[in-house]
Amino acid sequence: MIPVVDVNIREKEVEAVIEVVKSRYLAEGKFARAFEGKFSEFTGAKHVVTAVNGTCSLHMAITALDIGPKDEVITTPFTFIASSNVIFFNGAIPIFADIDPETYNIDPEKLEEKITNKTKAIMPVHIFGNPCDMKAIQDIAEDYDLKIIEDCAQAHDATIDGKHMGNFGDLGCFSFYGTKNLVSGEGGAVICNDETIYEKLKSIKNHGRNPAGGYSHYRIGYNYRITDMAAAILCVQMDRANEIMSRRHRNGKLYRNLLGEIEDLRIQKILPGHQHSDYIMAPVLLNEKKKPKEVIEYLKSKGVSSRTTYEYLSYEQESYKDLSTWHMSRVINYPDYSKVSCPNSEYTARNHFEIPMVSTLTDENIQYITQTLKEFLK
Repeated sequence: MIPVVDVNIREKEVEAVIEVVKSRYLAEGKFARAFEGKFSEFTGAKHVVTAVNGTCSLHMAITALDIGPKDEVITTPFTFIASSNVIFFNGAIPIFADIDPETYNIDPEKLEEKITNKTKAIMPVHIFGNPCDMKAIQDIAEDYDLKIIEDCAQAHDATIDGKHMGNFGDLGCFSFYGTKNLVSGEGGAVICNDETIYEKLKSIKNHGRNPAGGYSHYRIGYNYRITDMAAAILCVQMDRANEIMSRRHRNGKLYRNLLGEIEDLRIQKILPGHQHSDYIMAPVLLNEKKKPKEVIEYLKSKGVSSRTTYEYLSYEQESYKDLSTWHMSRVINYPDYSKVSCPNSEYTARNHFEIPMVSTLTDENIQYITQTLKEFLK
């Protein structure tokens, strides 16, 4: 079976973990600092702060920007639920704007329509690794004096005109979950280019400690520290990043050439000057006579793993349709998310399917997968 997930771990990563274990210093330490330096160089960001996972990196960013109760943050519903969950964490309110059906990313025009006097920030998500239209989003943010938190969980090595994602907003948040382009099992990072925010992030993630450390705390904070075992894996992954990413980009280019020939499929449009991270390849099925589940089952019968990702949008989740169990609902009047409608997001959610996009794919694998899709759709 050609896999959808195939973690690119080699002996060097194993050796790095063993080194940490043998040192007996397992908590965040020198490997975390080393990774921050490597990731700063990789992204071009002035500052990097590690986190235990991508969700916590987003929460750190929201907290660092003083987004709190009853503030509104506009984001996309076509994403992993963590993107909007973290907005709830601080008592803020997720507001959903529809996507562009071609890029699958938040539509700047729809985004602007959602702005109110309560809007505090925009959270664009570079879905599947495809950069959002950040020029348009930056213009909107400037016009309305809004903050930008980039959700870069899937955007390792995604760029616009050579500038890495995460550098277009106030903060960029990354995940190194076990399926990502660069992995540590669990892990995250926030990048920024502002010294004040950087110092704030370091404190927020470490129980509100002051820069000197110890047992002096000057703000309410969290324990979002990464382990040095995870950081050690990331250090090796960074050393191998060019090897890993060059193969993914090669795969993405070949896929786009071959899949672009199939009329019944829509693949993500990449805007001029944008580089996709090539994290996920998820075509949208345009043939109304065929269903994604049928495609998925057919692919599996031919030895190709396949699945849907975000079949249900964030506002369609049961947790959002009934917020009575969320403690903040006692003091905050949230929107009725059951009445939200984002037609482009809903169509994409219902009609997409994921095919293998791992760095271990061969050209022959991609040609076989594409030919198998052609046979099913003929």
